[in-house]
Amino acid sequence: MESQIKLRQVASGWEFESERHLENFVWSNLEKLFGYKPLKRQHQVNGQYCDIIAVGKSQELVVLELKNSEDRYIVQQLTRYYDALLQEKHFYQQINFQIPVTLIAVAPKFHRDNYIDRKYHQLKFQFLSFHVICKNERFSLNLIDVDTNENFHLNFDYSFKTLSDKNIPIPPKRFYQLLERCTNEQKSKLAKFREKVLIFDYRMEEVVHDGGILYGKGRNKYCAELRLNSKKELVCFLWLPHKFYTGEQVNIIRFRIWTDWQRAAIVRPAARGLGKITSIDIELAKQAATNHSLNKFIDEALQRWFERI
Repeated sequence: MESQIKLRQVASGWEFESERHLENFVWSNLEKLFGYKPLKRQHQVNGQYCDIIAVGKSQELVVLELKNSEDRYIVQQLTRYYDALLQEKHFYQQINFQIPVTLIAVAPKFHRDNYIDRKYHQLKFQFLSFHVICKNERFSLNLIDVDTNENFHLNFDYSFKTLSDKNIPIPPKRFYQLLERCTNEQKSKLAKFREKVLIFDYRMEEVVHDGGILYGKGRNKYCAELRLNSKKELVCFLWLPHKFYTGEQVNIIRFRIWTDWQRAAIVRPAARGLGKITSIDIELAKQAATNHSLNKFIDEALQRWFERI
């Protein structure tokens, strides 16, 4: 199955590379997810192409329309499929057309127009929102009925590409200079930090500037920075919402971060350079880092960057 699907990492987590890959996954796992017997995919009838046609547990016709992103017209599409299929009555040997047809829309989220169209429609439509979840490098697909909150959950094997497969550029000379005083363990964690940032989005760039390295795209659209302090120690900066510091939601701000490249905490805002940071500020941040992981802050910085790009 892995060869038939492809995932990509986005700000909100993971998603299918395309609608075709979503269809491949649902088609291959139709019985596991719903208990439906697959009949045909991309079935053409009266000029319409139905994503998936299946047989329900009572031999009823099941029609699934899949969207890899929000779409306003999914109810209209299913209505046209319904009309065409009832006229032609394909698969009559497997399907009992006396039983009401099951119409299912699958999408990551539903536009409000979908709910309005469904509200005033005489047919019944089941809306299922889906999410791809990755936890500890193990993947699962969650389908949730938006009306009943019934959950369809399926674990699956998928190995996302390694660093070398993702065409990560060779680190600039400055990157190695920043690592000179790091331990081997820290170097390994920093390599993972760099990989995590660069594979997040194809537009992510690594820019050597003012003695440090910036990660982002375009002028002033950054999410992370590495530079050295006066003691030649490596320092990390992340662009985060101000609420992480004051609890109030305002603009994205460049923050200095204390981290051992596993735990992390915000030190203070730093508009430029190293910022006006004292040893007391750093010590307080170090004490506050006990229950906070660096990955949490990186994920937030990446998401906010993605929203601004």
